[in-house]
Amino acid sequence: MLNFDLHSKRGDFELKVQAELSSSGATAIVGRNGSGKTSLLRAIAGLDQATGKIHVNDATWLDSSSSISVPTRKRKLGYVSQTPKLFPHMSVARNLQFAFQLAANRSDKGSTNTLSGVITKFELESLLDRKPTTLSGGETSRVALARALISDPDLLLLDEPLSTIDVDRKRDLLPYLEGILDDRPLPMLYVTHDFTEVARLCTDALVLRDGNALASGRVDEVIHSISDIDLPELTTKSSLINAEYVSFDEQLYLAYFKINDQAMVIPMSESPHFKGMVPIRIQDRDVAIATTKPVNTSMRNALKCRILEIEQPPDSPFALIRLKCGTERFRATITRASMQELRLQENAVVYALIKSATLEA
Repeated sequence: MLNFDLHSKRGDFELKVQAELSSSGATAIVGRNGSGKTSLLRAIAGLDQATGKIHVNDATWLDSSSSISVPTRKRKLGYVSQTPKLFPHMSVARNLQFAFQLAANRSDKGSTNTLSGVITKFELESLLDRKPTTLSGGETSRVALARALISDPDLLLLDEPLSTIDVDRKRDLLPYLEGILDDRPLPMLYVTHDFTEVARLCTDALVLRDGNALASGRVDEVIHSISDIDLPELTTKSSLINAEYVSFDEQLYLAYFKINDQAMVIPMSESPHFKGMVPIRIQDRDVAIATTKPVNTSMRNALKCRILEIEQPPDSPFALIRLKCGTERFRATITRASMQELRLQENAVVYALIKSATLEA
């Protein structure tokens, strides 16, 4: 179990956050810029001065009332920042060996991960003799993640570790992060603005605003319970849903998915390589509403949904319709005129006609 009650101050910014999180799995730390995400990680790591309490499993890292403050070097944690910092004078191999030795110094048992095992897991064999300055962004991130894991942490703190690399390299690295969570049950705090990463990695979320915890709990419940002003900009115009991949039609170039008990299809130029649940992004403006199931239409996706809420911003010709399809939720932006003509009301059953959707896998 990870629980903390922290008070930290840097300049004019004040952080006051209390939370109790799971002892395993990834928790997304989300919020707009300046909400305190990085400050929270730095306070937990002991990099910023803080008062209060931090408990990680059976260990107490901070307890101001008992004058306990474990220095950063003795906290069993792995930290990867937005711009991963490797020792520039050391080769990749020596960077990893340093972390391995750190684990040995912090515990009589040493690291539960073997050095060779982590090298193999992150496919670093060809990089071992190179210096950090010769690595690409994706390679640097892989080495930084491997180094954090080889230090045998009880807690992983990842501050937008994929933010500086391009989309293709990011997709290559996500499986490595998923592998960490699959191999060892430890808590991970994951700061990100990218809800593709949240959908792929995180089961829980902690939302910050102005240095305070606004909400925490399961990702889907938390994200749908807070205002758009506390979410990254991209999520205010689109939604992410999880769908189960079923099959691919090689003649029609269509990928078939299942959302609970309903079917969804997405055109693709080649057969996908993923399995199981995948995140799909739907733009609000790409969803139309019908009160009866349409026939003779070119739209391939018509999902039966229930209207959860209708928002009508003042001085706007548009209305925002929040929809629930089984366990998944997304939105539609339609005109006020259409809303009135269709006589839409909350709790009404409608069909969401999805013009296009984007795979985020």
